[in-house]
Amino acid sequence: EWKGKRLPGEREYEAAARALHFGPTNRTVYGWGNDGNDWATAAKHANLWGEKEFPYENDAKDGWRGTSPVKAYPPNEWGFYDLTGNVWEWMRGGKHKKRIVRGGSYIDSLEANRTQHQHVATLGARATLHATTTTGNVGFRCAKAPKRRVEHHYVWHDPNESGPLAVEDQYGRRDQIRQRGWEDQFVVHEEDNEDKEEDDEKVDDEEQQPGRVKRKVVKRRERYMDEL
Repeated sequence: EWKGKRLPGEREYEAAARALHFGPTNRTVYGWGNDGNDWATAAKHANLWGEKEFPYENDAKDGWRGTSPVKAYPPNEWGFYDLTGNVWEWMRGGKHKKRIVRGGSYIDSLEANRTQHQHVATLGARATLHATTTTGNVGFRCAKAPKRRVEHHYVWHDPNESGPLAVEDQYGRRDQIRQRGWEDQFVVHEEDNEDKEEDDEKVDDEEQQPGRVKRKVVKRRERYMDEL
């Protein structure tokens, strides 16, 4: 909180880790491809254990036997570093005894060389740990949500049917009386509409009935998911 940031959620982490490799028609296993035995390519993109038997021998083909510094490997298509391997990363959510971590670590491996004590370091690698766990292969990164832009659109308001529009002052009191400057808050003239280029709704002449005014309202934010 002191930094104005937080732990990422799993949905955020998944989107960042997959970068351009997401959607129902594209489920790439690793950030660099699908081959679970291609150590020559994997060593250039992530800090993993390697081909040798865990935990007895690490040939450091990727350049590191322990954790690696940030930016030791190239970023993915969206500019994120170390989302696979190096250290497990804490996520938001979960219970105290089962907090979620994602991404795998330097002691994990590819599918062809994995032992029973290792995870496969895929883009979907996931595990749970006790919240008090402190080991050299567990870390975290911070996320900061951008400020959402509030979008507005205009709807017709008929005072005869819905009553007069209320004006709220700085103290939260709502006044039903039309005050000076009321038209500037609620009536939109087509010739000086600042959002004219964003307003796709064309109003027909028959809708412009006497006594009706345009009311500015906040546009609802909706998320659509086609993978469920």
